[in-house]
Amino acid sequence: MSSWSKKSLGNRWLRLLQTLSCFLGVSPSPLRKQQHRHLHLTWSLILLAWLWFVGTNLLLAKSQMQVLAIEKLLYLIEYPSNMIITAIFSLRVYRSAEFFRRQSLQQKNLISLLFEDSQKYFSQLGDYVRKLLLMVCSFHGLCVVIDICWLRFDWVQTLYSNCAHNLVGLMISLSLLQYVLDLRIIQQLHLQLNERLKKTIETYRSPLNGICIVSPEYDKVEWKLEQLRLNCITLDEMRVKLLDRFGPVLLVNFVNSLLSFCYELFNVFRIVEQAKWSEDLVLFVYRLLWLLMHGSRIWSVLMANARIAEQKCQLCLLLNKLETDDTRLERNVNRFLLQLQANGGNPSTVCGVADLDTLALGGFVSALSAIVIFLIQIDLGNKSLMGYSF
Repeated sequence: MSSWSKKSLGNRWLRLLQTLSCFLGVSPSPLRKQQHRHLHLTWSLILLAWLWFVGTNLLLAKSQMQVLAIEKLLYLIEYPSNMIITAIFSLRVYRSAEFFRRQSLQQKNLISLLFEDSQKYFSQLGDYVRKLLLMVCSFHGLCVVIDICWLRFDWVQTLYSNCAHNLVGLMISLSLLQYVLDLRIIQQLHLQLNERLKKTIETYRSPLNGICIVSPEYDKVEWKLEQLRLNCITLDEMRVKLLDRFGPVLLVNFVNSLLSFCYELFNVFRIVEQAKWSEDLVLFVYRLLWLLMHGSRIWSVLMANARIAEQKCQLCLLLNKLETDDTRLERNVNRFLLQLQANGGNPSTVCGVADLDTLALGGFVSALSAIVIFLIQIDLGNKSLMGYSF
């Protein structure tokens, strides 16, 4: 995203996203001079050092809480996880400006090939970025306000708390937003590729044989089909490269969000079960917002990948419907289908552990249920041993 054209009005929001992310150290510097990159790296290291300092201090302070060991572990694990995630995003994933420049160049080339009006598409993409960016900034702004209210306007504690929670959360959210945006572009390109294939079939099909290709048009259809196949290969390569770069940090983020979601859900259950939600309304709302944040981090990544898989399934369906009596054209169609089948499963698994598809939500829900039920049982047993009556 570091070399978008400045001609499109919608690119103002793309540049705003890049500028904000670059300031927080989770986007490569748009400047190509070596000294500018060194300055950006220095600023990123200073910001990370401050966040690690604040996070470590809060981790040590809150490790003295008098709660069950398993609760303390689930609560405190978010601090080192956030520090690791921000460090990977800042120092590894978004440190190579050349990688993202090549990605954006490939995206622009495919957009100019597949879209008749690329400027209109960029404007629509800018509207999409505007909605997501305003949503993310408004969400974390609301969390800052609630954090200030919860700490009763103690500005020193508020500074530490917001840096350790909301600033880190904003950095992770913007990092994932850029990844989801890249997947959105790939999905839209797959969608347009399907539209081009539909248009090709509709243009050259025989009026007598339905969807069969007319014999004099074999060469034209074969050429267009080959172009679409090459474009599909490029899209698969882009997605694989993105996953290779983002895979480890996505896996850490999934584990962190799952554990944090379990802990926050358990605390929401405990507040509701003890009928204290009206007394601790600020804390109750804060926990609900944290639930929403961690849940959306998992859902957005899975949904973006699932939409790409859906478009590839539609492409396979269209190719299977294409009928012809020319052996050479049929061989090209079969090669296209084999390519889709061969590449269909490879880019959908992160580090060979978690499937990037909404079908994986069943596994997340199962793990979530097991952890939350375990926490509830531990809590009930602890209260019983302490002499509580129910």
